[in-house]
Amino acid sequence: MKKQTKPVKPVKKTGAGLDALQKAIQSEKSALETYLKFARQTKNVSGKDMFLRLCQDELGHLNILEKELDTLMAGQKWVKAKFQPSDIEEILPHLASPKDLAPAGQGSSDDLAALNLALEMEKKASNFYKREGLKAEDKNAQAMYARLAEMEEAHYNLIQAELDHIKDVGFWFGIQEFTLETNE
Repeated sequence: MKKQTKPVKPVKKTGAGLDALQKAIQSEKSALETYLKFARQTKNVSGKDMFLRLCQDELGHLNILEKELDTLMAGQKWVKAKFQPSDIEEILPHLASPKDLAPAGQGSSDDLAALNLALEMEKKASNFYKREGLKAEDKNAQAMYARLAEMEEAHYNLIQAELDHIKDVGFWFGIQEFTLETNE
């Protein structure tokens, strides 16, 4: 008679570092899904393009976080994450003028709602990564969280610029586009 064995249940590893990574992974997945939805719904071409670029960045963040989680789950130490400059970081400094964007006032109220929600998501993500970086004891973890916070801040700035442009408030990346005053 064969002895029946019970299936071995995998041991769930826990800890502050793992919990933070799992929360960050869920957050990046949620952001990716949300930005894809916004890209499909946004009527403004520059807004649609911006959401697709945000999706690319969030997917990159997700890959880095998942690799780090796999490393820690395997019992290894934090590794130094390798970040390439994102498309957003590379594009922002190269936009020569506000004219590179679609004409002002071309967004619908749905576009504005999506941008405002995205702005809030990026602010929360940046704050989360800053907090986790301060809590982390490992230098590689601190560096990874600091870089992710930096990237989320770049996203925030891009979204804010798009909002300002659509609202036609006269500012582009915090720089006044025009003035009614003269320097006499």
